[in-house]
Amino acid sequence: MKDTAVDVLVIDGRRHTTVLLSGELDRLTAPEARRRLRAVVRAADRPLVLDLSGVSFFDAAGMRTVSAAAEHCAARGTGLAVTGVRPFAAKMFRILGMHERITLCGSLDEALWCLFPPTDEEIEDWLRDG
Repeated sequence: MKDTAVDVLVIDGRRHTTVLLSGELDRLTAPEARRRLRAVVRAADRPLVLDLSGVSFFDAAGMRTVSAAAEHCAARGTGLAVTGVRPFAAKMFRILGMHERITLCGSLDEALWCLFPPTDEEIEDWLRDG
């Protein structure tokens, strides 16, 4: 059985860290992905955006990986938003009720909006200038 690697790319932003996963996230690759995500969460002092748009296969081990990242972020008091969830993975999140525990977003902008909600003043400015 071939062990297909999951690539993990970490991009540190000004207010958040983005982690892009690509490849297959399954029982063979999930342990390494979990270890690397744990290290990112441990090193980050800011919210995390987990982008799954490059994940071509996602099973229960992938779900456990995302769930573990959410738990690590919660334990450190930082937020987590997941974006780029493909339909087959989104269905798993819904069936398992994980969408109620983990913030799923349709885009990076939406993820940042969830992690950094604007103030009433910012919303008023946006509406006035929009």
